[in-house]
Amino acid sequence: MSAAEQQATYAALATLAAAGNSYALGQLRETNRGLIRSMFWKWYPHHKDLADQHGVTADDFEQEGFFAVKYAAQTYDPAAGAFSTWLAQAMQRQIQLALSNGHRRKFVDEDGKTHTTSADPLNHCFSLDLPIDSENADGPTLGEVQPDPAAEQAFTAAEERISSAQTRAVLVDALDRCGTIESAVMRHRFFDGLSMAATGEKMGITPAQVRTIETRALRKLRSDPKLRRWHDRELENRAWHGVGYLTWRETGSSVQERVTERLETIELNKIAAKREKTLKNEHLREGV
Repeated sequence: MSAAEQQATYAALATLAAAGNSYALGQLRETNRGLIRSMFWKWYPHHKDLADQHGVTADDFEQEGFFAVKYAAQTYDPAAGAFSTWLAQAMQRQIQLALSNGHRRKFVDEDGKTHTTSADPLNHCFSLDLPIDSENADGPTLGEVQPDPAAEQAFTAAEERISSAQTRAVLVDALDRCGTIESAVMRHRFFDGLSMAATGEKMGITPAQVRTIETRALRKLRSDPKLRRWHDRELENRAWHGVGYLTWRETGSSVQERVTERLETIELNKIAAKREKTLKNEHLREGV
């Protein structure tokens, strides 16, 4: 292929690539891959310290070459010379963009001088002691409005303690409506953590009587309308608890998932308790 034919081919590919043809852009990159590599090894020895400082390698240079080819295709003017010359200029531009993280802006200072600086906000830092309102030096600072994970954890723990205290108060109120003996059995069993035998010994009744009284009390609690209304409110309130980013980061789940898991756990515990009770009864009958 003659130089003129090659020039015409590059011009056609550049026109197609500029119009959004990805195949033409890929062809331009592949045919100029060797040229891009040679550009790097010509540039690198003279800018080694700069390249090392920014961590620019031959692979990085080749990747930037893709953007240089794309830019060259979009701006190429066949009448201005060979595509390779145009690509070399585009590559120089891309190197500068890569070394400045791809973002630069110009500004004019009070003396009328023009300066160039990075426009990437990640390259700018501010003191946490900086006032939010520049006109109010005594106002709140950036540090005062930053989220405090430790404070959020302490708040969550306090909220859990309050919730537990409220739950206990509601249960105590419901037990008081069950009757004196039933209330005493349930308190010994679930508040004090006593076994049926220890509860029976403390109250002067047999473990079998404790089981009967406990079953009757649980039945009353399940049908207690006031307790059921509280359960619905508690579920509704929990749907608004733990919806922040910190909770999501620690648990990896949404509040809907956690509420669902909580309800599933409660139901599984009920099933397990019922199954255990059935097995115990069967074991007692077999023993008899």
